[in-house]
Amino acid sequence: MRGSARIATALALALLVPAAGRAQQGDGPVVRARRVRADAQLKVFYDAGSVRFVGWDKDSLVIRGRVRAGQFYLGGDSSSLKFGVEDHNGGTAVTSADLTVYLPRGARVAARTVSASISARDVSGWFYTVSGDIALAGTATSLDALSMSGAIELSAVTPWVRARTGDGRLVVAGAPEDVDASTITGPLVIATSSVKRGQLATVRGDIRYTASPARGAVLDMSTHSGAIELNLPRTASARMTLSSIEGHIEAGGVTSMPTAAGNRPMTFDVGDGASRVTARTYKGVIRVVAR
Repeated sequence: MRGSARIATALALALLVPAAGRAQQGDGPVVRARRVRADAQLKVFYDAGSVRFVGWDKDSLVIRGRVRAGQFYLGGDSSSLKFGVEDHNGGTAVTSADLTVYLPRGARVAARTVSASISARDVSGWFYTVSGDIALAGTATSLDALSMSGAIELSAVTPWVRARTGDGRLVVAGAPEDVDASTITGPLVIATSSVKRGQLATVRGDIRYTASPARGAVLDMSTHSGAIELNLPRTASARMTLSSIEGHIEAGGVTSMPTAAGNRPMTFDVGDGASRVTARTYKGVIRVVAR
């Protein structure tokens, strides 16, 4: 019976190897391959290195790459799986690997690392790292990204995205619709006109919006001591509401300085005012630049 089980496993892997072979050979050797459901749930954890997720139209999970420190493990069934790298002795040594994961586009990922960078294309889910960078692209149903000190770059088509970072640079591009993005000291850059609902905030970082607001969009930008720059094309259309308590506002050559009693919001229309843009800062400068 044991021999039959081994033969069955070998045959199953042999059927998956051609699919793995069609993945990029530069990703390294196949670490593991198995059949999974199209809507499988996948959890991933290890410390250092990198992990890359690629969505594809196959009912299989293929993991390629190299484990540099620690022991690889994979558990679960076809609908719910977990893999990662653990220390051989169960101690506190840092585990490290560089892995590329091919999985069905309908699957969802929950990935967590310490310093390992995370990237994904055509994959939905939750991505967390302490100090690594995150880059998400392609098409997804939703994206949730958090890095304590690393950079985050979003260039995906998705209905909903939430992104948080502390000191890192956060860039939102692609075609997201509902965006909740924030940093502590890192700069926040919005370079897409697809956002219909945007909550954009920093504590001490700068916010730079370089796009034309979508018609009917509602965008709210706020920072305590950072600057806000709205770099708008001349075809933009928005009702602008701008306020700075201790800083000043520059819009179309007009500068509004705060008074002792506080600064009232500056409100004006660009074009026919088809969207709503609110920008607030306590100490920073707000600039509206027409390009």
